[in-house]
Amino acid sequence: MVRRRETRKERAPFGVPREVVLLSGRDVWPYTFIADDSGGGCGKVAMPADAAIEDVQAAVFTRLADLTRTFHGVEIGIVWSPLTPDSWVGRVGSLSTDVGPPP
Repeated sequence: MVRRRETRKERAPFGVPREVVLLSGRDVWPYTFIADDSGGGCGKVAMPADAAIEDVQAAVFTRLADLTRTFHGVEIGIVWSPLTPDSWVGRVGSLSTDVGPPP
């Protein structure tokens, strides 16, 4: 008798992000995020030092939103505020995707 291989559902590499810290850089803008499960991660956005902060924040948001949507099926939003003159903190919140029953 042939047995099927037991497959395990892969666990997401991190929880839903709840906070992001973005640092300014020369040609690379590093960021770190903290997730619900006390995990997190980091990354870099390759943009010039004179790039508009809104563009860099949008790039970070796009990456985190795509990963969160893929691994958790959740839509997120980020509200940014300055932390120091050359760093910003983003508070991450889940956006409701429920539209309710049809009329």
